[in-house]
Amino acid sequence: MSFDLRVEQHHKLLFRDTFMQVTQYKGSKLRPYVTEQACSGEGAVAADLIGIVNYRRGTGRRRSNIENVPERTRRWLVYRDPIETGQYLDNEDKFRQSGQPDSMLIDAHVSAMRRGVDDTILGIDENGVVGEGGILGVVVEGKRPGGAGVALAAGFQTVAGGTGLTIAKLRAARLRLGLDENDLESMTPVMAITSRQHDNLLGIVETASANLNMLEQPHIVEGKVKRLLGFNFIEVNRLPRAGNIRSCPVWVKQMVKLGVWQDVKPDMWNDTSARNTPYIHVDAYMDATRIEDLGVHVVQCTE
Repeated sequence: MSFDLRVEQHHKLLFRDTFMQVTQYKGSKLRPYVTEQACSGEGAVAADLIGIVNYRRGTGRRRSNIENVPERTRRWLVYRDPIETGQYLDNEDKFRQSGQPDSMLIDAHVSAMRRGVDDTILGIDENGVVGEGGILGVVVEGKRPGGAGVALAAGFQTVAGGTGLTIAKLRAARLRLGLDENDLESMTPVMAITSRQHDNLLGIVETASANLNMLEQPHIVEGKVKRLLGFNFIEVNRLPRAGNIRSCPVWVKQMVKLGVWQDVKPDMWNDTSARNTPYIHVDAYMDATRIEDLGVHVVQCTE
């Protein structure tokens, strides 16, 4: 390194404030649509679930007490390895960019953390493979963490059927959520889609607008479909795909929980083990889980 830059306290504060400022408008796309919970320890209870209890009709003049105990289980949030990013600032230009909100360096690391948080909520790893936790992954259920995981059952899926995203699939997902006792009068279902499914939605809107003045329709003018059939659509191009089948999750906010041990935390220092080179680092400790599978559905789309 041909220069000597010492990271002072004001550099740390500038980097931290710059990073969090950019995170405010370029942060996680999915986080606003899940329920958050502060966590500590190795595991935190996400929810104690009590099964449905049906009444019984009494007989005659019975004097004994009725025993009508519901099934009980527990969903857990687990302390996992951190989401993190970082790099050495080995020239003066990089050092200067660490305090500039419009710099490519800040944008790159904010985007990395955004993807990490979104992947955690979805339940996929950095390679897009479905793993543990989240909306799509295997969640921890039982009296204590460490037991066998619970995968989302096939009954909570609408199969691809050789087509992309269609009105029929949206109706099927909404019907299933309604039949599973989700109050869609007070809960707005959210659907994560990629650019290809968004293009399918534009095709649906275009067809529906054929008998109207298309150039006056906001979806056509802006090229964005945010709501249809009561769904909010969030475009995320990291949804898992098997072959040409993309899994697009649908959920209600109250049924997916994000556990936060430590929120996104940027820091900056001189690394004395690397010739005192300035270094930036950002990490977060989070996990996500489905509260109840009844609040989640997966629409498969052929691409």
